[in-house]
Amino acid sequence: MIRFSRWRGWGERVTLAVTEYEALRAAERIVRESVVESEAVCNPQRGDAEIHAVNLAQGVPVQVSPRLSVLLRAALWAARMTDGVVDPLSADDAGLDETAVPPIHPMPTYLDVQLDGETVLAPWGVSLDISETAKADTVDRAAAEVFRNLECGVLVRMGETMATAGPCPAGGWQIDLPGGGVVELPPGAAMSTRTAGDAPASLWNEVTVIAADAVWADAACAVSLRRGIGAMRWLEQYGLAARLIDENGHVHTTTAWTDPRAA
Repeated sequence: MIRFSRWRGWGERVTLAVTEYEALRAAERIVRESVVESEAVCNPQRGDAEIHAVNLAQGVPVQVSPRLSVLLRAALWAARMTDGVVDPLSADDAGLDETAVPPIHPMPTYLDVQLDGETVLAPWGVSLDISETAKADTVDRAAAEVFRNLECGVLVRMGETMATAGPCPAGGWQIDLPGGGVVELPPGAAMSTRTAGDAPASLWNEVTVIAADAVWADAACAVSLRRGIGAMRWLEQYGLAARLIDENGHVHTTTAWTDPRAA
């Protein structure tokens, strides 16, 4: 029997599902603590968030907590894998130009962010905002921690990003797709969906990607929205299971998206 719990956290709808009836309360405590811990270190909307210490340092190395270090590392990995489409630099920095930065400083990018253990050095003149990848990483880690501690199957979801760990329930994890239809999410897999609102000029109205972890699934969605017609080739290159709905409502799937119930 699958037991569910739902609440709001970090501005998102959080859903927890476990395969063991007695595990729900303990699992919810683990997930809530994971969300609270991640938000406390990197939510830029919070005045007490640890990320502000990094942003205010302006080129000076800062020692950060283990949790923020992990989240920064995930954000930088996503940036490298997507050639900067998923960018840890704050969107507020997009308006920077050469005249806004002293000539001795080149225009900074995510490649200028240095992370050595738990010491981070962010480039002068920018701020970091890693909220999106941090939420995906939190989903991954919360699911893994529930399974590790309670030894039950679990699904954790924040907004449209989710991850599973442990054994799946009888019949598998049946997930309703935002644009209609159902897909069976394999045990240990993650899934994310993004819509055209994340990239208004995109060819795609909606992109759903299944991957080994939620950070990669979410990052792949972001790339697909940006790449337009080239998204299918990019997704196939990485062997990702993906379902894309174009502006005319037509559904396109990659080779790895083989479950007939997902069409």
